[in-house]
This record gives sequence, C-alpha cells and structure tokens, in this order.
Amino acid sequence: MSKSFFVHEESGFFDFFNINSLIIRDNFQFFYLAYIILILFYFFGIGKNATAFVLFIFYEILQNLCPSILNGGDNLLKFIMIYMIFIDSYNYFAIKPKFFKNVEYFKFNVFLSNLGGYSICIHLCLAYFISAIHKIHADFWFNGIATYYTMSLERFRGTSYNLSLAKNAIFVTVSTYATILIELFYPALVWFKKTKKLIIILAIMLHISIYVFMMIYDFQLVFIFVQGFFIANTDWEKFYEKILEKMSRYGKQTYNIH
Repeated sequence: MSKSFFVHEESGFFDFFNINSLIIRDNFQFFYLAYIILILFYFFGIGKNATAFVLFIFYEILQNLCPSILNGGDNLLKFIMIYMIFIDSYNYFAIKPKFFKNVEYFKFNVFLSNLGGYSICIHLCLAYFISAIHKIHADFWFNGIATYYTMSLERFRGTSYNLSLAKNAIFVTVSTYATILIELFYPALVWFKKTKKLIIILAIMLHISIYVFMMIYDFQLVFIFVQGFFIANTDWEKFYEKILEKMSRYGKQTYNIH
C-alpha cells in the first residue's frame, strides 16, 4: 500500500523537521496503530493538551504522506487541531484516572483557552465567507445553475433523485442561491442570539444535503460538528440535563409498567 497510496517525494514538512518519510511509509502499520491510540487518548481526555499536540503532529504527517485525497474539511480540521492544543476542553466526557488527575502538561489561563475557541469560530466564518465570494464570481453560481451541473455528474450522484432534481429549474435556482446566501450571511448572523439558531440549522441542513446527494462525507461532518462551538457550555449542560431527565422519566414509566 505504501508504494501505491503515498507520495514518493519529500514535502516541505518532512524537510523542515528533517524527517525521513520512507521510514514512516515502510512502517506505516505501526505509525497508524500509534495514530489510532492517540485518537483514543484524545477522545477520552487522557494526556489533555499534550496529547492534542502530538496528535496534530501525527495528523500533519499523515496529510503530507497522501495530499492527493485532501479536501477543505481536512484543511479546516488541521487548523482546529492546532487551536485545540490551547483549549481547556477536558472537563466533560473524559476519563480521569488517578495517574492523570494531578498531571498538568500545560498551564493555560482562561483567556488563552477562550481565544482558541474564538479562533475556531472565526476560522469557520472565514471559510464560509471566502467560499461565498468565490461562488459569486463564478459564472455557474452567479447565474444560478451550479446545482444543475453538480448533481448531473455521476461522481456526485448520491441518490436516484439527483437527475430529476437537476432537471427541476426551481430546485436548481433556489438551492444554488440559497447556498451562496447561507455562506455569505453566516459570518454575520451566527454571532447574534436571535439569528444564531436559525443560521446554524440552515448550515447543518446545507451540509446534510451535500452529504446525502453528493456523497462528500468527511468534509460535511467536520463542518457540522464545528457548529457546536457557537453554543455555550451552559446551553449544552441544560440540553444534557433535559436528556437525563427524559431518560429518567422513561425508565420510571417502564418500571411501573412491569
């Protein structure tokens, strides 16, 4: 696999850190096993920010080994992983064994952590805005027919309805301009409480539709999950409490029935 899938020339990343990529290619199974272990550690909050830093290095190496398969979601995810190195995001859903309880790899203050979170939000807004500007200056998008050409391609034919929808002039026009408007106004509307929920829902619907109809999966999942950074911890806690309350009520009802 290493001979057919990975690039064979040294990239700037390997040259900068003086890393011999051939060693990684020849021992890719061990590299990928370590990568998966790091992901598990990161998922459960083991090692905290230190794990986030090492995971970013591994992810950067993996991207440089196979750059031909990268997309916009991969680029955004790389920057998110950089920001996550500085964010204190390990207070929830994390395993906290005694060995790691008093271990602090980095002493980050609240300001730096919040700055990392805002950086992710601002980066997402810039991604949407720049994408919208490029679409406006593209003839297919400006003329309202981009959806027709995209959904007509066999490469993006995710459902049996793609061709039928592509022939519907109303659907093509509305979906094309709606995509531009969502991306264009997202950076402004997402910061205000009255419009935040609406624009986030519209953005999620946009990415779900691309996921279903165009079979672009990882790109859309990254953009959907990042929407959660615009929701405050207090709101997530209230949502979590409501779920626990409903589960508790359901459990009591089930117990009473039996």
